[in-house]
Amino acid sequence: MGVPKRLTELQRKFAEILVFGDKDGKPVTKTEAAKLAGFSENRLSQEGYELTNPKYHPLVVEYIGKLREEKIQKRARYNPNKSILVCFWP
Repeated sequence: MGVPKRLTELQRKFAEILVFGDKDGKPVTKTEAAKLAGFSENRLSQEGYELTNPKYHPLVVEYIGKLREEKIQKRARYNPNKSILVCFWP
């Protein structure tokens, strides 16, 4: 079977929701992110676990890392007080 070369649309959506939150920007759990992304109701918890485990989905984990880095950079860029940078992890 091997590792896929690209993310599916559901995987991409899951990662973006997990990092940036729901439509209102509120933080969500892995299970909630799986539900909002459109995964099967019967496997939400399992999907959330597997999609964030590099053993199962290394491309998704890599994409989540890139999104988190992007989020940190945006916060640093728009920080009005450049001497103090505070990051809050979801």
